[in-house]
Amino acid sequence: MAAKKKIIIITIALAVLAAIIGFSVNARRKDTVGVETGQVERKAELISIVTATGEIKPKEYVELQAEISGVITDLLVKEGDRVEKGSLLLHIDPIQTKAEVTAQEAVLASTESEARNQKAGIAVQETNVQRDEAGVRVAEVELRKAQQNYELRNRIFERKQELYEDNLISKDDYELVKNDVINAESALAQAEVSLEQAHSQLAVSQVVLQQAQTSYESAISRVAQQKAFLERSQDLLSKTTIRSPLAGVITQLNVEVGERAVPGTLNNPAATLMVIADLSVIEAEVEVDETDIVDLEMGQKAVVKVDALPDNPLDGIVTEIGNSAIQAVGQTQEAKDFKVVIQLAEPPASLRPGLSCTAEITTRTRADVLTIPIQALTVREFSQDENGALVRDDDKKKTATEEEEKESTNDQKLEKKEFEGVFVLTDGKAVFTEVKTGIVGESNIEVVEGLEEDQTIVTGSYKTLRTLKDGDPVKAEEKQGG
Repeated sequence: MAAKKKIIIITIALAVLAAIIGFSVNARRKDTVGVETGQVERKAELISIVTATGEIKPKEYVELQAEISGVITDLLVKEGDRVEKGSLLLHIDPIQTKAEVTAQEAVLASTESEARNQKAGIAVQETNVQRDEAGVRVAEVELRKAQQNYELRNRIFERKQELYEDNLISKDDYELVKNDVINAESALAQAEVSLEQAHSQLAVSQVVLQQAQTSYESAISRVAQQKAFLERSQDLLSKTTIRSPLAGVITQLNVEVGERAVPGTLNNPAATLMVIADLSVIEAEVEVDETDIVDLEMGQKAVVKVDALPDNPLDGIVTEIGNSAIQAVGQTQEAKDFKVVIQLAEPPASLRPGLSCTAEITTRTRADVLTIPIQALTVREFSQDENGALVRDDDKKKTATEEEEKESTNDQKLEKKEFEGVFVLTDGKAVFTEVKTGIVGESNIEVVEGLEEDQTIVTGSYKTLRTLKDGDPVKAEEKQGG
């Protein structure tokens, strides 16, 4: 009886123990997180690619606009036509501009005639000045002669006067020489007046000459002005005939005969008559995000996929990188895009300007590298030591009680820092491991430091990675949908 009782007690004890073990295992299973996993792999080559969208454009094209207003009387091309540089494209009604040219030619002829008359007047006045200068010189000679005659007569008079006072000559002889002096003095005064008149006449002639020269200069200025007006009118007349500024194809034609051409302005794109493009060199103009533009360099290879030609990827190289962000009118977005131009190597004949495209630009290539899936990379906040190295909370708990830890933490004042890394599967737990990364490929990223080949890491799901903590127990599951 005692033996039977002992067996019952042992059985009950085993059942209780089994229940405790089962409950513990079940509890552990409930705390275990199901995760998707992957491997740290070594790849022979990893290519970093920048993707951008844009449109196809010719390298050289012109949006042809009229420079004068008028009715289109002749249209000599149609859309799709190939034209050479200088080919005649269309005529704008020239009647009004021809009339302006004729009027300006008449005004110019009249102004030039006036200038010629002014020039002839200058020649006449120059002759008059020369004549009056000669008159001055003659008057000066006459004045000197009158001066000399007066002095001679005066000396004779003085001698005769002495003789007359000594009663050596008669009164009649004395009166005769006296009259000679008076006549000589009168002649001298007349010569002085004549010289003054000659100078006055010369001054008048010089003023008239200066006026004639000024009038001629004004006439020359009017001639130059009228020539400018005529050149402007002739230029406007020439613009009634529009020729192609480059060799290419008419890719867009916006007008018909009888329509009115409107002078083009920046705010009036409707003034564009036609678009001529040189399709021998085709480019893809794409917009690259500001976070990727720093990785781009001239000459980098690219593959351009045109939406309209999905089965025909086109090779190209980067030939232009914008230095300033694209300013979108009326847009206040924070993200900035930069223009990048890719010249296509062998554009097919079916390619058309304006087609949408996507460019994949190869920025860097690495050979023989360790890689992980991009989605495995995450960020967690940890304490850091004085060297900036990661300090786990578990490491601190091992060396102090809660009260000691609190005191120790206050003493050390460890700062927090965000570390980039992955969760490595170690003994059924997800252990956060800091990594240093390199270039980014299409779905993988280079690992420079922190991991070894064939290590198992957590790759998903995204929801799990977002909430997973360092040291959480995990269980590998099959990837959903895979």
